[in-house]
Amino acid sequence: MRNLLGTLLIVVPLTAQAQTAIPQIVPTPQGPAPQSLALSNTAPPQFQVRRRIFNEVAHGIMRNDPAAPTALDKVLTDYESAAFRYTPLESLEIIGFYFLPREGMEKVFQVIVAEQVMGWYDVLRYASDSGREEIVNNEGFFKLPIVIGGPRVATLAAKYFDEHPAEARAMLARGFSFADSWRETLNYDRHWPSYYGLERLICRQDPTTCKTAPELDRSKWNAAWSEAKQRVAAYYQLDKPFAK
Repeated sequence: MRNLLGTLLIVVPLTAQAQTAIPQIVPTPQGPAPQSLALSNTAPPQFQVRRRIFNEVAHGIMRNDPAAPTALDKVLTDYESAAFRYTPLESLEIIGFYFLPREGMEKVFQVIVAEQVMGWYDVLRYASDSGREEIVNNEGFFKLPIVIGGPRVATLAAKYFDEHPAEARAMLARGFSFADSWRETLNYDRHWPSYYGLERLICRQDPTTCKTAPELDRSKWNAAWSEAKQRVAAYYQLDKPFAK
């Protein structure tokens, strides 16, 4: 999916001086990721550490920091080292910043769909009500990749959905199929949604209140999977009939 950084190096000349040190990501170990079954007020989870690093790398790219392209290449290499290696929030940021502006919605939409289905499934299983609101409203979960891409990407995305609804629906189905194949993967921390909401805030303030992360009854997981697909389709208005 990824092109080499040649295009990036053309549009970002390596002439500016570094303003701050660009952090280097530590490669993510292969195999199942640690699952955060209990809330904690100690070290931040790995996905939040990686998000902070990526944010700094992205800002380095935008200010033409000569160290940033190499750091970005390492992030992308780690991200692509295995399917669903990163949490959906991380993946949507990377897709919106790097892949979507270069590949277009025509190629990337199915990946966005898969990440959002997986992510919203996690949210339905492991987030509290306040956590869900924070993930949608503060993190902008569904609009995240398009917003990060900027106005030009948003305009092209809107044009794609308006002019190619049948193709978009086919890509939606492909994204669903991809997500189906990886529905219960443990390649990333599936409990990432538990790090949002009032419960997490209270835990940070008083360690005696930290408890096991909320979890949806397992008998309802199949319904949650269907609901996640419906939510994604509805967001892109692909749950409605379109004129042929």
